[in-house]
Amino acid sequence: MEEGKGKSREQGRGKREEGRGKGDQLVRLRGSLYALFPVPYSLFIVLFLFAGSLSLAGQTSKKPSPPPPQTDISALLKTAQDSLEHQDFQTAAKSLKIVVASQPDLVAAWFDLGYAESGLHEPDEAAKDYRKAIELQPDLYPARLNLGILLLEDHRPDEAAEQLAKAVELKAQDARAHLYYARALNLAGKPDLAVDQFKESIRLDPTQATAHYELAQIDLQRKSYDDARLLFEKATQLDPKLAQAQLGWALALEGLNQPAPAAEHFGSYLAAKPDDLETRFHLARVYLRLGKNQQACDDLEKVYEASPQMAGVAAALGDVNALLKDLPQSERFYKQALVATPGSADLHRALGQTLLDEQKYTEAESEFRASLKIDGHNADAAKGLATSLYMQKRYAEAIPLIEALLREPQPPPGLYFILATCYDDLKDRPKALENYEKFLSLSQGVLPDNEWQARQRAKLLRRELRK
Repeated sequence: MEEGKGKSREQGRGKREEGRGKGDQLVRLRGSLYALFPVPYSLFIVLFLFAGSLSLAGQTSKKPSPPPPQTDISALLKTAQDSLEHQDFQTAAKSLKIVVASQPDLVAAWFDLGYAESGLHEPDEAAKDYRKAIELQPDLYPARLNLGILLLEDHRPDEAAEQLAKAVELKAQDARAHLYYARALNLAGKPDLAVDQFKESIRLDPTQATAHYELAQIDLQRKSYDDARLLFEKATQLDPKLAQAQLGWALALEGLNQPAPAAEHFGSYLAAKPDDLETRFHLARVYLRLGKNQQACDDLEKVYEASPQMAGVAAALGDVNALLKDLPQSERFYKQALVATPGSADLHRALGQTLLDEQKYTEAESEFRASLKIDGHNADAAKGLATSLYMQKRYAEAIPLIEALLREPQPPPGLYFILATCYDDLKDRPKALENYEKFLSLSQGVLPDNEWQARQRAKLLRRELRK
């Protein structure tokens, strides 16, 4: 039976009977395997609780208490069993409490009461019931397993590991016991021991998609990306509906610096989980890395439509629209992002650049100045401010900014050309010629159009200076 898929009491019985071999007495269960209450997926726990009537023969302690009239006990047990079959846990628990009050050494009743109270979402009471069954019969494997799973659901992995270790001892060939024990160890912060148990569970039953998936998660956390990729791939083959395996596969491929195939698997995951906005946002970043700006924009718009206040989405839409040259949209989204985070120097710089590209030079200047007020070392904002001043023909104000940028390590050659034109327009011929020549010595074919202009101006300036 695939972990994580709830089955009815009768379905559980059928599955168990199909898998029963000679000598497999399942701790004398006359009933069946039950699936109850999957916990949140992030915990990687899928609960399977055993329930059913244990054979009363040989299931009581050595000194049984005198039972009430047999007809009363039989009627109560039948009511409980019928109620459990129909998942009427309230009625079952009521009957079973009367039974254990009258005959407190009846193992079967304590076990079924634990199951019923689990169904009523009373984990503390269910745990007490299972502990009582174990006290009466320490080798009762289903009770050990159920209690361990219940403790996992209650976020008590250390206690769960103790019970599941006993379950593994009692039934070492049951892949499920190793799987649950592995989960408990992993949640208890013992991943090395958990890996051994996951591998043993897979060895005993290689068809478990979730076991492969959870082992892959540990490899992913350890940055063993290739091992994780292979396990996620296997999990997907075993259960194509396990969407999280596609997500893990994508993350492993990202770790291996393979963004293109990673994007495909992110897409497969989102086809099954379209409401996962964080992953869709992440995929948009992957598309940007691949230069697929329109695909990135499409996904970002879906995120924005579903959650316009999501952190970072407006700024990302500002970025991608700038790349797509949709400057009005870029301006719109940057301004919205600044409403949420007005203290972001980089957002002011980005908005300034968009405004500069829109030839809104005065507004651009204001944004660049705001950016530098927050972060005085933002070289891109300083360059933007210099450019906005230059485009407004305020050359005297632009020159100090450009010269400061040229003092930075490895400045771009184009700055010398801009500085030269500033001095040229201010009629400072010696400094203009000096910077044209510096630009030509550094550019060397990088900016051919500017180089042609620089050569022409340099020739003219030399002639003028010789006069």
